[in-house]
Amino acid sequence: MIWLILLSVAFVVPFWKLLPHYGIASPWALVAILPVGALILLYIMAFGAKRKGGPA
Repeated sequence: MIWLILLSVAFVVPFWKLLPHYGIASPWALVAILPVGALILLYIMAFGAKRKGGPA
């Protein structure tokens, strides 16, 4: 059970820090707890949202 919590945190924390750069609210990072949710967020970040600041 502990490994599941650690794995969830390992996925959520990077998304929590990165999503605001793409104009998406940080709480959406909780979707990354589910593997499909993490995949969806990656696709949104890669193809949908435009990164604020810096080169695209």
